Amino acid sequence: MQLIIKHSQKLFSKLLLQLGIAHAGGQVISAIPLIERIKVSVTGFCALFLVVLISQSVQSQEAKMILIGSMGASSVILFALPSSPLAKPWPFLVGHIMSAGIGLALSLVFTELALLAALTIACVLMMMYILECMHPPAAATALVPVLASQHGPIGFEIMVPILINIVVFFFASQLLTRLILKRRWLKPAPNYDPVHLHNDHTPLKRLGLQTDDLRRAINSFDSVLAVSQEELETIYQQAQKLAYQRRSGEILSRDIMSSDVITASADMPLGMAWKLLHKHKISMLPVVNDERELLGVISSVDFLKNLTVPSYSGLLKHLNLMLVKRKHRKEVNNQVKDLMVTDVIAVKDTDHIVALVPLLSDIGLHHIPVLDSDQKLCGIITQSDLIGALYSVNQKP
Repeated sequence: MQLIIKHSQKLFSKLLLQLGIAHAGGQVISAIPLIERIKVSVTGFCALFLVVLISQSVQSQEAKMILIGSMGASSVILFALPSSPLAKPWPFLVGHIMSAGIGLALSLVFTELALLAALTIACVLMMMYILECMHPPAAATALVPVLASQHGPIGFEIMVPILINIVVFFFASQLLTRLILKRRWLKPAPNYDPVHLHNDHTPLKRLGLQTDDLRRAINSFDSVLAVSQEELETIYQQAQKLAYQRRSGEILSRDIMSSDVITASADMPLGMAWKLLHKHKISMLPVVNDERELLGVISSVDFLKNLTVPSYSGLLKHLNLMLVKRKHRKEVNNQVKDLMVTDVIAVKDTDHIVALVPLLSDIGLHHIPVLDSDQKLCGIITQSDLIGALYSVNQKP
């Protein structure tokens, strides 16, 4: 009896897996944060509302609802699957317009519905491959002139309501995506180290997954992947972090930070801040208020980055004039707040050390302020601190 129950459970599990109800290792959609799901739903509502409202205003009664089905399907891809190559502007615009054109052209030649519909979809699929504009809802757009031809002669005028719907939905989706979902245009990934401005890969990529490796792997598939190369690279990097975190154990920022931090106040004279940097042989001072809230940072680089001097000797002369009161009273009376950087990257004391790696390597930071649960400064982590922690992890038996 137990054997029968066990076998039945196994068959039931396989059935759930095949139906897509159970997940063997893919993404669990319900794990997406509730706020993101609400944003996507609101964006879809607004987009379809605008499409129908504008269509009712500018089109005839017969034509105004012609593409609601296709636009509804497109909203799922554009808003809920934004990382998919199928959601980009080119597949959306070209896919819909090309499909409608094919449907219209074939409707002028063939009249038998079964043959016409099948031939239209076959041609649309082939052209989507050729033009690299795969967008599933566009197949429904192709059938609009096909179905319309069964009720009487059609001409090129049927393209007018189709184009109106496509254009309205496109601009509405682009606007709403930025206003509600807060997504921006993708920037091309630099082919060089953006911090040090040379042609090498960033430190994390030199031994890891290369862009060319990922591109070749994607192109080895014989079907279209519904995820972009950028997203795949992000997934890979996140998986690497999680794997390292699992191997290294729970080493947190507070375990490796320096807690005896030399700080500066916003109204401290620049000359005094420079002396602190020199005295303690450090290159950065966190700037805090009386409650130890982080206001910014000032580093030795901040003293130099806005200077324009022709040579090293000129630099020394300029620093001397700036910091020695008897020779340059005006500059020395400036305060830290006049020079400090307020756009500061900080971490929580409960962050795992794996979160520090890209900040101290690829981004190029040398010091990272650490904040406690009250958002007050509690420590500093340097590249040396992280190197020591990683060495200790690797020495574990």
